Amino acid sequence: MKTIIVNVPDKDETLFSSLVKKLGFKSRTVKEKEQEEIALAKWITDGMKSEDVSEATVFSTMRKHGVKI
Repeated sequence: MKTIIVNVPDKDETLFSSLVKKLGFKSRTVKEKEQEEIALAKWITDGMKSEDVSEATVFSTMRKHGVKI
């Protein structure tokens, strides 16, 4: 099974949700905060595979990707 993530404007959320259900698929709405947490978890996982970096580099990279510190 594969997962597809689609960013949908708030006003069109119900339209897309009903379309997905009519096609017989499951859907789940993920809020912006959850998206940030998923991205942060991915960065942490990727970081665990790399060499040590300074705290300043970590914060700089996070800010560049839109994380508010």
